[in-house]
Amino acid sequence: MENFIITFFRDLLLSFIPLFVAIDIFGVLPIYLDFVRDISSDEEKGIRRSSIITAFSVGIGFLLLGKWIFDIMGISIYDFEIAGGLLLLIISINNLLTDKLKNMGSSDRSDLGVVPIGVPLIVGPGVLATLLILTGVYNYGVILISFIVNLFIVYLALINGRIILKYLGKKGSVAAGKLAALLLAAYAVMMMRVGVINTITLYLDKLKH
Repeated sequence: MENFIITFFRDLLLSFIPLFVAIDIFGVLPIYLDFVRDISSDEEKGIRRSSIITAFSVGIGFLLLGKWIFDIMGISIYDFEIAGGLLLLIISINNLLTDKLKNMGSSDRSDLGVVPIGVPLIVGPGVLATLLILTGVYNYGVILISFIVNLFIVYLALINGRIILKYLGKKGSVAAGKLAALLLAAYAVMMMRVGVINTITLYLDKLKH
């Protein structure tokens, strides 16, 4: 029994760490703050709730059905990286050049919790790929608990995000928002670059065989 407990918590820690790194809440938070900068607290609660629900649903769905769906559709995780990166790049360019996202109606702004905050910011290709890899090492129960704990940490960070925004001030928040958009653009390009490189590498490996 003691060995089982030790093994369980060891596996839990070892599966928690790569998911924590893949989610990268420290990278997600400034982008999230930019999206909710001019949104009321009640609207933010709805966005925050829908983002976590979306992230959880997509993560669990992919954990259970990811390999099967990708095999049927002929999609690789690299295709997902390219598509997710392109989506984030479009959003970041729009955010840098206009204030369109800040001036959306409440019905549209509520969708921010689904896309892009829930997916692909919180749960993007990196997280999905990590979940897929972990299934080959640990049992589903351990991975599920690790994923839920990570999402709980994300939720706590998002709740306290407005406090950080308060100390930045109006000018600071605008500057942070533009910086976040630049970081988002760079992250998007990185995702597409990795996806393209991995796709080419995979294609070349197939040619060798």
